[in-house]
Amino acid sequence: MASSQRLSTRTLLICAALAVVTGVVSAIAGWVSGPTIAAVPVLYGLVLTAHALPGILAQVVLRQPWVALITHLLAALVASAVNPLFVLSYLSAVVLMGGIQEGWAAIGRYQRWSIGWLAIGGAILGAVLGLTAGLIIGLKYLPWWGAMLSVLLTVVGGVLWTLVAEAIGRALHRAGLTRTYRA
Repeated sequence: MASSQRLSTRTLLICAALAVVTGVVSAIAGWVSGPTIAAVPVLYGLVLTAHALPGILAQVVLRQPWVALITHLLAALVASAVNPLFVLSYLSAVVLMGGIQEGWAAIGRYQRWSIGWLAIGGAILGAVLGLTAGLIIGLKYLPWWGAMLSVLLTVVGGVLWTLVAEAIGRALHRAGLTRTYRA
């Protein structure tokens, strides 16, 4: 797709529809974050990486540039309306997660959409999150080995949520969401 080509109304509507559902998932992840950090901080990465769902799902369904960032932004607005305590976290997810997802897709020239390629992107996203937020929280609440386990689980979470998004995207494709879609 040429970079000068505009996104169609249909593309934006699909991004919006995906954002509503994934925005609610992000809001729930926001609510679960505090209790997870308090009770089992080593598992926080699995909750944190749930915020990757909007961008990956949009990329799996639409397979074109900018849809990860657009869907992340719209999902952040939905999540902020549902759970306003985490507005800055949701907006940070747009920049960090959406940016990494768009960057990874751009490296593949928006033509590589295999499950392996997406899983590697999810692992990279998990590693970035694990070495930033996950490690900071892990070092605060866990011994060094627990912090390392937390980083590892954040990487695993990035891959798992990518696989979930890919499975949902395939199901939406089978249901006909993309049947008449043309980029």
